[in-house]
Amino acid sequence: MPFYLECCCQSADDARKAEAAGASRIELCESLPLDGLTPSEANICATLGAVRIPVNVLIRCRAGNFIYTDDEVEAMVRSIERVRQLSTNTPDGCEHRVNAVVIGALTSEGDVDCVAMTRFLAATAGLPVTFHRAFDVCRDPLQAYDDLTQLGISRILTSGHAPSAMEGRELLAQLVCRSEDTRGPAVLVGGGVRPHNIGELIRSTAAAEFHSACLDWSGS
Repeated sequence: MPFYLECCCQSADDARKAEAAGASRIELCESLPLDGLTPSEANICATLGAVRIPVNVLIRCRAGNFIYTDDEVEAMVRSIERVRQLSTNTPDGCEHRVNAVVIGALTSEGDVDCVAMTRFLAATAGLPVTFHRAFDVCRDPLQAYDDLTQLGISRILTSGHAPSAMEGRELLAQLVCRSEDTRGPAVLVGGGVRPHNIGELIRSTAAAEFHSACLDWSGS
């Protein structure tokens, strides 16, 4: 079974280094210390032009919780529509477009905000969607998984409803089984995934997709 490593990057230079080091996919965002915000259109286009591997783009209008007002939902809908249309050419002349968007929204009760997510999905016009780690602060992760399955989400980035993937291994394994049994969203394991623990995460969760950040040894 092939394994995929998605690398969270903040710039074209980050993405170029991640691709050279063997990353399978990029998640592009800005303001990583704030857990990521929507990158600028210039940053997206530069990154698309810098790499050949798929580039997923985070859509998040502000830091803080994942409970959004109607105005905030509308702003993110407009961002999705713009991002969907972006493309650029790689050095060899091939057109490269955004592969997917990464987004999430919760209700004040801690459930998936299906109304907001339906609006986001309509704006993608068929572009795949990853539900981000808002999943890890939802009220009931198994119900949230089922709700996202019904919505047609492609994958879920999660640490297993725990501070880190190592701590969430048991639930991650359940979600991987649920994905295989129901053909639901793929499970993208994130949250402290590092070279020293990815082997254990593969063994204990049976996951095939992993997410980590583009960091240098100083942590920047």
